[in-house]
Amino acid sequence: MYRLIFCDLDGTVADFDGEIDSATQRAMKAVAASGAYITLSTGRGYQLLKPYLDRVTVNAPLVCCNGGLIVEAFTRKIHYVSPLPLPLAHDLVRLSQREGLAMWFYLHDMDTMLEKRVGEDSYALRRDGAIIRPVIDPLAELASAPHKVVVEASSESMTDMVLERMRRFLGERARPVSSQPRRIDVIVPGLSKAGAMSWVADYLGIPREETIGIGDGDNDVEMLRWAGLGIAMGNASQAAREAASWIAPCIDNHGLAIALERFVLNR
Repeated sequence: MYRLIFCDLDGTVADFDGEIDSATQRAMKAVAASGAYITLSTGRGYQLLKPYLDRVTVNAPLVCCNGGLIVEAFTRKIHYVSPLPLPLAHDLVRLSQREGLAMWFYLHDMDTMLEKRVGEDSYALRRDGAIIRPVIDPLAELASAPHKVVVEASSESMTDMVLERMRRFLGERARPVSSQPRRIDVIVPGLSKAGAMSWVADYLGIPREETIGIGDGDNDVEMLRWAGLGIAMGNASQAAREAASWIAPCIDNHGLAIALERFVLNR
């Protein structure tokens, strides 16, 4: 019996256009109604999860920032946070300015983001996707350690090149992981979705054997290996597929809903 389900967001719950099909919404709601726990385990920070919270059903703490933040979905109570070290964040800003790389910093207030997007020459402070104001000096703006940074490649064909550049730049300080097409998450040592999932399971009093992890990206590998049952989406990366115990249909074929119906709802 599986009583705690962790779902990745992009490529698992929502497609890469941000759409969530009705079958997925119904299945997540049915899981919660059955008495089981269901939540999101994602690389996104809280800032970019907010628009989804009225379209999905969650009844357990959210795992955000690849395990760097555990937070209640609606009260915003923080259970755990391990931000990106500020000196590393500053080094990444300098790299971004020097080489023209697009980067998004999730700021500690969980509302705003410091962003330099693809095609833009300078940084801006954004909230809910809208520019609050342009930022002349991003180093001065980044006065507190951010929860996370995402590096965005200019195209899918450039992702591997940017990934290798980030590996060389970061060295042992952090590891870059491809989380979805064009986007690269910077994860500091010791952080993983699996570690945060273990905390949530202990908090709810649910043994590891009764958990499910469902995902599709390289940043889901630890999650799929840790869970009592690891499920990779049919559209998952090769690394995620190899880490999983079962392969669901792809997101376009309602893979998450089918997995929840089979292993939790017993339909």
